[in-house]
Amino acid sequence: MSGRMHRPLAAVLIVCLCGLCFGVDIKVDADATGGNDGTSWSDAYTQLQSAFAAAGSGDKILVAAGTYKPDYDVNSSTHTGDRMATFQLINGVSVKGGYAGFSEPIPSCRDIKLYETILTGDIGIADSNSDNSYHVVTGSGTDANAVLDGFTITQGYADEAVNDGRGGGMYNFSGSPTVKNCTFVENYASAMGGGMFNQLSAPMITNCTFIRNRSK
Repeated sequence: MSGRMHRPLAAVLIVCLCGLCFGVDIKVDADATGGNDGTSWSDAYTQLQSAFAAAGSGDKILVAAGTYKPDYDVNSSTHTGDRMATFQLINGVSVKGGYAGFSEPIPSCRDIKLYETILTGDIGIADSNSDNSYHVVTGSGTDANAVLDGFTITQGYADEAVNDGRGGGMYNFSGSPTVKNCTFVENYASAMGGGMFNQLSAPMITNCTFIRNRSK
């Protein structure tokens, strides 16, 4: 009798624990006009940094076509122009670009060429490199479960000393994220690694293209 009584409870616990294993899909669309809470395409976050702030292990961040800048501060809801600002990847979180977004008939349709999703370091005066982000994306401290998939990364400008002179597009120190289906284009570093810099890192890079990135 005791064993039979415990089985339903055990089943409930298994269901609950399994539920904890699955994350949520957080939507981002620069053109969304709804609740700005990431729960649907119409209510998508309009800033990618807002989704990073809300994400936890197991979640996926799905990003619609558009251009996103890393200097957005979620507390003040403003773009700060801080050159140190970066999109820091998170262990257990997949960030995927190339979605159609809420204004299209099928928002969840994904085509990374048709629905180009751009992460840009051009945070200050447009087309003036001197005030751009040092590193558009950072994978430091991550493992292969931190995933960046389907983005164009551009206009990182690492022109300062030591670390801020490396990895204009992406900077990895002691981090080995998964990067796939991405294009790194027109990023700069005064020291090394215009497109991507890796130190004590072994990122898994698949189907990525590096175009017109520069370093001295």
